[in-house]
Amino acid sequence: MATAIDVAQYIYDKLGWIDSCRLMNLTYYSQAWILGWYGRSMVSEEYQAWSDGPVEPNLHSENKYHRSSPTSTNLPSADIERLSDADKAVIDSVLDFYGSFSTHELNELVKTESTWQDARAGVADGEPSKNPLSQASMKASYVLQEIQDISVPVRPKTYGQHSFDDTRHKLFGTAARWRTALDLLAERLA
Repeated sequence: MATAIDVAQYIYDKLGWIDSCRLMNLTYYSQAWILGWYGRSMVSEEYQAWSDGPVEPNLHSENKYHRSSPTSTNLPSADIERLSDADKAVIDSVLDFYGSFSTHELNELVKTESTWQDARAGVADGEPSKNPLSQASMKASYVLQEIQDISVPVRPKTYGQHSFDDTRHKLFGTAARWRTALDLLAERLA
């Protein structure tokens, strides 16, 4: 599975150098939207509800302490080969939508969202927090934004598309498994 550092490297490769807050928010939105659209994680790490927005601590550390210069776009431990084509399509969609937002705009936007607010509950403004942002909350929040037809990134059309024969095969396989399970249940109840 990819890491937030891999996602950040992909973003650096696409946009060039951007400040760390903007980079963090764009990696967060990539994770949040893949959860909302497809119900799966892109990265293995959790984001924490820091005072300025969501932060993945490993990415924060690598971006702050392990680059060769403050404006370097090379994250030493990144391997974008861990990102699938589907992951890249999601990141591209996020960048198409949020890529022109300023750091301030991204910070203000993420702070209005329930996922960050829920994780910050009981923590005073400006106070540090390591509270995790719930993946379940991300799924619910971002799928709801799409359903409500709020202005959101465009769901990639290439993600998870299968041929008609592949889809048909999977559907018939699922139907056969359910048929067997229902037959066994009916026998037990008879």
